[in-house]
Amino acid sequence: MTLFAAFGIGIIFLFILMVLLGGLFMWIAAKIVRVENSSFGRALVAAIGSSFISVLAAFLFNLLPVIGNLFGFIIGLLLSILVIKAVFGTSFGKALLVWIFDLIATFIAVALAAMLMASSLLIGC
Repeated sequence: MTLFAAFGIGIIFLFILMVLLGGLFMWIAAKIVRVENSSFGRALVAAIGSSFISVLAAFLFNLLPVIGNLFGFIIGLLLSILVIKAVFGTSFGKALLVWIFDLIATFIAVALAAMLMASSLLIGC
């Protein structure tokens, strides 16, 4: 039971951390690339929308054999950039730069969640 609890805690922590870090990094990126309508609230909305749409695209296209993973990644990437573009009301190029910062935040969040799950497993044993 502790194994499932550790994974559950890790997944919940990962989602919250991804949204918060993604929002923070998107907000910083929007300030750096001088997006006109940049605020932390818009960045959080963009982070939630971007995460949701990319996970949904990856899940749906994963059902396709052979090319599903690659196609899901590409469609998820394009839709995420379009969500960021719509939320901030900016150009595609600036939205791409903001998405790159979100990608960095996602890697950091996944690493932190993996460390949390691993430490939970070690403490539980």
